[in-house]
Amino acid sequence: MTPQDGQTWGPIIGIGIAVIAMTLRARSGKAKAMNFITLWIVPLMLLTMLAVLTYASHLQPLEYLWVAVGLAAGSALGWQRGRMMPIHVDPETGKPMVKTSVAALAFILGLMAVRVLLRGFFEGHAADWHINPMLVSDIFLAFAVGLLGMSRIEMFIRARRLIAEHKAVA
Repeated sequence: MTPQDGQTWGPIIGIGIAVIAMTLRARSGKAKAMNFITLWIVPLMLLTMLAVLTYASHLQPLEYLWVAVGLAAGSALGWQRGRMMPIHVDPETGKPMVKTSVAALAFILGLMAVRVLLRGFFEGHAADWHINPMLVSDIFLAFAVGLLGMSRIEMFIRARRLIAEHKAVA
């Protein structure tokens, strides 16, 4: 077994485990209370991590533009993923509740599969195209940060609106 085998099979095994865990969670059908603090702190932490790691990559000034494009693309898809998560306000407690969506699960799993395929392709051709391999890695990292961060931000905004509507009716 070569290190390249581990780099190929590692993400596939990880995706398989994620599929099982996410499917079991989605099938339970139970909504869980949303934690407002993590909905805005996690995107802030992810963005800070992205900035530090990208700075440590010593990219050229123009390469940061590609990282920004990856962040923007991830953010756009993250907003859509956040919209797929069903949120409601518990009538008894007034707390926002979120339920794992099968559509959101399929969406994120599809993106993970595309990422695995594209990463191997881009990193394999980076030398041919005279692209810094760290740039490819940073673009994928920025995409993931945008995806995860923006989905939480969208859910935070929607949950606040639902709480305000709930209080206005009550």
